[in-house]
Parts: sequence; structure tokens; C-alpha cells
Amino acid sequence: MSKEKVLTATKSAGYVALILIAGWILLLALQVMRWSGIIDVNIGGGSNIKAIAWNADSTVLMIQYIELAGYVISSVIMIGMSFLFIRKCLSKLKMGKIFSSRNVGYLWGMTITDLFFELFTTNCNILFGVREIQVNSDIIVSPLFFLVITLLYQLAVYASEENDLTI
Repeated sequence: MSKEKVLTATKSAGYVALILIAGWILLLALQVMRWSGIIDVNIGGGSNIKAIAWNADSTVLMIQYIELAGYVISSVIMIGMSFLFIRKCLSKLKMGKIFSSRNVGYLWGMTITDLFFELFTTNCNILFGVREIQVNSDIIVSPLFFLVITLLYQLAVYASEENDLTI
């Protein structure tokens, strides 16, 4: 496969990723609008666009507030880091490069944030009346996947920088 075809395919994948990030933003906006009562729509299918079942017990209510804040904050950080990563990749692609040391920082941020994102996403049902905190393999597997990708990307950046110095 020629370099031009690889660059075109990578650019297309980047734009598809930006479209998916826009969908993620829309989903989060719909969730927050439903949870705050701005809209009155219940959508199923695991989208969590339904009314929050606030608990009268102060301890459970505090856990629900922590869950809500953690979910929204970790989602916003993941969306922001993903957008910045893809945007930087697309801008470097114009120069014929894709590996950037700044992107390593974005990937490390996504790796760390993903641990919290998975924890809060897994336990989002606390907002809807479930009274148990769940811990499953997603909380470990997804951040581990991000860690491996981050380390591989960091090695590629080092190799790319070394190659640029050699030439």
C-alpha cells in the first residue's frame, strides 16, 4: 500500500472518529438535559436517558451526587482529550507525520481518565435506583488497553524522532 493511500485512509479514519466524538457529545448533552429536567424523554437501549431516581437517604443521595459529577466530569475530559488527540493527528498528517510527543500527553490523560470513566459508567445505574456499587472487568481491561496503546504510541514517537535525527 502506498504512502498516499495510507495517509488518505488515516485522514478518513480521523474524520470518522470526529463524527463519533460529536455523537458522544450529543449523547452526553441529552443525558444531562434529561437528568436536569430540561427535556422529558425516556430513551432505553442503555443510553441512560431517563429520569434520575433521587433517594431520600442522605448517604445514598451523596453517592448519587458523586456518581453524577464523576460521570459528567470524566465524560467531558475523555471527549476533550479524544478531540484534541484526533485534531492533532489530523494537523500533523498534513505534514506527513502522525506521531507527536504532545499526543503522548493526551493519551496518558485518556489512560488515567478512562479508569474513572469506566468506574462511573459501570455504576451509572446508581442514579436510577440501584443500590449497589459494581466492579467488573471493564474497569481494569479498558484502562489496560489504553495503557498498551499509549506505550506503543510513545515508542513510535521515540522511533520517529530518532529517524528524523538520522536523516
